Amino acid sequence: MKLSLKQQNSENQHNSKAPNKKEGAPLMGWFAVAFGFLGIFTFGFIFVPLGFLFSVLAFFWGQALFGFVGLFLAAMGLITSPKLLLLIGMAAFAHWFDWSELVQPMYDMIGVDPSKGEDI
Repeated sequence: MKLSLKQQNSENQHNSKAPNKKEGAPLMGWFAVAFGFLGIFTFGFIFVPLGFLFSVLAFFWGQALFGFVGLFLAAMGLITSPKLLLLIGMAAFAHWFDWSELVQPMYDMIGVDPSKGEDI
């Protein structure tokens, strides 16, 4: 006999084959882990962002273990991807040295207003 604090009708209480609660497959978690592995061993600039995205989705869908593993693998993919590290470094360099002031004379020379993207 199954013990529970929830009220059940008497037919299900004596039935040995009570309906089982079937949970869905942790699809977001599987995608997070798969994209994390692919980010390490293949094209990191494609699969690392997908690994991060699906890891966050796995956390929101209640698949914390898969989300954590996918997040860890995506972080390792970021560390091992030279292209992603170059992009992050270039963005940090441009922000640190205020890139817009450095290239403003070039924009003036070719006649382009960078704030609007139009010819002057």
